[in-house]
Amino acid sequence: MTCEDARPLLDAHVDRELDLATDREVTRHVSECERCTREVESIRALKKALNESVRARAPQVLHRRIVDALGDSPVVDRTRLTRAARWVPRSSAIAIPAAIAAVLALLLMPRMFRVDQGDFLVREVVAAHVRSTQVDHLTDVASSDRHTVKPWFAGKIDFSPPVRDFQAETFRLVGGRVDYLDDRPVAALVYQHGPHLINVFVWPSEGSERIPSLLTRSGYNLDHFSHAGMNYWIVSDVGVDEMQKLAALLRG
Repeated sequence: MTCEDARPLLDAHVDRELDLATDREVTRHVSECERCTREVESIRALKKALNESVRARAPQVLHRRIVDALGDSPVVDRTRLTRAARWVPRSSAIAIPAAIAAVLALLLMPRMFRVDQGDFLVREVVAAHVRSTQVDHLTDVASSDRHTVKPWFAGKIDFSPPVRDFQAETFRLVGGRVDYLDDRPVAALVYQHGPHLINVFVWPSEGSERIPSLLTRSGYNLDHFSHAGMNYWIVSDVGVDEMQKLAALLRG
């Protein structure tokens, strides 16, 4: 089994949803593949973080999505359903709700679970951040001295990342490590702002300058931009204002 074969199965492997034979093949591959091992660790760390932050009530955005989907669907005409129910035999009492649930799933899944390459990278970034804070692998080189951190990357990645300390602006450089995103090794610079840890992932950009773009996933804020030939992904649980301030410092 190759990485291309195993990667789509890793989520199901973590959730123990694969058949026994397939799961054995995935397990064997993961035990021999450092890249897929890291991916499994990322999935587990992200699932743990999500489980710890889940609430009893569904979020309002999910409620709105369901309402929007029902508004467009013929199966939600309650008057028709009520009239039809008068003529339905008791033996169909279970089959009809199941059928309605199936139709709703078909309506909602394309809207709620559509994944493109950009979304997959966002998941990777968040998972890498969560993994670094939960499995005791925050830094490979721990130092606030950029003259120590920057040379450490030499020979470990095929580019020289810009490394700066912003302690005077309350963003202290903690250190760095090598991580793996977007199918390549990247530099991870770690900053601390108060009690918050911030990962800044950096790797060469093939495109032109790109202005910062903010988004939120799984309770974490992210900022993505391209500058001076480098891609930057910032991820943390700090507020949006602090995220924008650090992005401005990195682009300065």
